[in-house]
Amino acid sequence: MRQSYWTDGGIALREIELGPLQPGFVRMKVAACGICGSDLHRYRDTGGPNIGREVAPGHEFVGTIVDASGVNLPDALYGVDPWQACGGCDYCARGQSEACRNGRLVGVHVPGGFADMVDVPIRNVHTQDSTLSAVEASMNEPFAVCVRSIHLAELKMDSRVLIIGGGSLGLICGALARDFAGRVAMTYRYPHQAQAARNLGVEAVPEAETLAFAAEYEPDVVIESVGGSASTIETAIAAARVGGLIVVQGLFSKPSTIDASQFVFKELRMVGSKIYGQSLHGPEFGVATALLPRHRGTLQALQTHQFPLDRIEEAFAAAVDKSLQPIKVTVTNS
Repeated sequence: MRQSYWTDGGIALREIELGPLQPGFVRMKVAACGICGSDLHRYRDTGGPNIGREVAPGHEFVGTIVDASGVNLPDALYGVDPWQACGGCDYCARGQSEACRNGRLVGVHVPGGFADMVDVPIRNVHTQDSTLSAVEASMNEPFAVCVRSIHLAELKMDSRVLIIGGGSLGLICGALARDFAGRVAMTYRYPHQAQAARNLGVEAVPEAETLAFAAEYEPDVVIESVGGSASTIETAIAAARVGGLIVVQGLFSKPSTIDASQFVFKELRMVGSKIYGQSLHGPEFGVATALLPRHRGTLQALQTHQFPLDRIEEAFAAAVDKSLQPIKVTVTNS
């Protein structure tokens, strides 16, 4: 079967043979896999710890099950929670699987979904709504990331929310926050991001005007969704109102500096939003699965480009080429 791998200059495909299926795992034929911003950091070799370079990438994927080790599962499309918590450490025992001491992420620590097939734990699969296409359903994982951030944001019906960053995660946060908060705005760098925000009912603010807008807007909650090498932590601190909350969602590739005096005098709170965990009613990944059909319009607005697996190099090139106006690029497997 075909499986992706990182090269010195990008990404390519190779032929491999899968070994025997482990107990408790299912073998999935991948139908669609989205390109995440963290994938692009590795593609450009610009982001974060140098981990996962030897592992097939891809953690935003859905597919059908071709082998379930004798377990009878319905014939359906399944999304995959790529965070493999151990279930046995003290954090898992407390219901904090997102903090698992032995957790592994598909596509970083174990082979991922830019491939024909991939093996995943049976407990990590979630049945998708039958009305969703594979491309639409592949947004399950980024939706779960944003469900976590919205939960941590503690939104009220009259909250003013400012989202820093107009990528796919920022836009999904905007779509989710719109249903809970009184007013939601999002900063953007490129015109197509602004148009996508407006299509979702979110105010669009030019990046250069962020602080001027925030001075009048006084956001209760600022969600940072950029990461990388950006100075957006400093921007979030400057933008938040006195007593405001900052949710940091972006994965940064270098240490950030903050104005500690401003942080103290404004009595701000800041919380990191690492990955989905548990909600009041079960896993946040499952919450996102249930929300997807309701947000079909959001999915269609964000999923701008699709490429077959044998054109994966072209897919990654398109994802970083802003002249093509990409938001979410998806690799499909017919």
